[in-house]
Amino acid sequence: MNVKIIGAGSIGNHLAQASRRMGWDVTIVDADPAALERTKNDIYPKRYGAWDEGIKLFQAGTEPKGGFDIIMIGTPPDSHMKLALAAIAESPRILHIEKPMATPDLAGVAEFEAAMAEHPQTMVTVGYDHAVSESAQFVRDFVKSNTTEAKPPYGGLASVVKPIGEVLTLDVEFREHWKGIFGAHPWLAGPWETYLGYWRRGGGSGGEHSHALHLWFYFARALGWQGTTDVKAMFDMKSEQGAEYDRIAAFMLKTEQGMGRVVQDVVTYPVRKWARLQGEKGYIEWYCNGVPEGDLVRWQVEGQDVQEKIFAKKRPDDFYRETVHYAALLAGEIKPEDSPLSYGRGREVMQILNNAYLKI
Repeated sequence: MNVKIIGAGSIGNHLAQASRRMGWDVTIVDADPAALERTKNDIYPKRYGAWDEGIKLFQAGTEPKGGFDIIMIGTPPDSHMKLALAAIAESPRILHIEKPMATPDLAGVAEFEAAMAEHPQTMVTVGYDHAVSESAQFVRDFVKSNTTEAKPPYGGLASVVKPIGEVLTLDVEFREHWKGIFGAHPWLAGPWETYLGYWRRGGGSGGEHSHALHLWFYFARALGWQGTTDVKAMFDMKSEQGAEYDRIAAFMLKTEQGMGRVVQDVVTYPVRKWARLQGEKGYIEWYCNGVPEGDLVRWQVEGQDVQEKIFAKKRPDDFYRETVHYAALLAGEIKPEDSPLSYGRGREVMQILNNAYLKI
């Protein structure tokens, strides 16, 4: 497999290492030669133990074009559509766009979607990696069947149809202080030095932590909840050193079948990345990095003890799960329309953000 990654920042390094774990050939491209140098001499060796000489580095404009199975775009959101338009012209089998897939005004989206129609052989995905984690898929499968069986993965409970009853509400939170993000980007002094400090560029809590919105729809779909009939949003905006971003974004979402809320922020510490599906007779909760070993899922059926399952992982494993998912897509083991990373799922999130920000 031949992979090209556009962007040598934190995400680009994670995607490169995950691809190399798969045994794929990797080319990284960046417009800034300092970013390429930082990748080779700092980020990659510090994170993963040593630089991988199998990775090829190119400054933008000198990189090879065509012949790539997968092209991954890991640059700031306000560059995504322009780069995606150029990338899809190379006809990769998969074109991966990091989240959020665009800016809230959806600039360039219509033009890119026209190009997608002209390249139907390319599967376009959006990098909401938590949706392909083992823990999130466990929750999805649990609520999809809403049954527990005396065999994995449901922890040996007796077989009970709909043990937690009909799910009444779905809540998802991604609340993480800036310090975690900037700890991984020590060359940045603060949000004003990057797109993260500008909601119009796809930053702020609405864009950066839109994993929560994506997971809300992911779990809602497993419940059979379709579409949204009403969405209400509130933002706590902050301006500093020329930057303007929403440090807190809150959403209430309603479908014909149920409702719930999403909260995303850049002020909470310790970090809380959590989901809860509350049923008539019990609940199931998802905690990203809920224990030192990794993710945690906890559930309880009325009249029974609380059950827990730990999913061991480290941060690089989140991206490795994406590459494993892509291998399955390319092998035909997963239908493109069934992928939680499909373009349509990412577009759904952007539509919510577009409608919400327009009201500011």
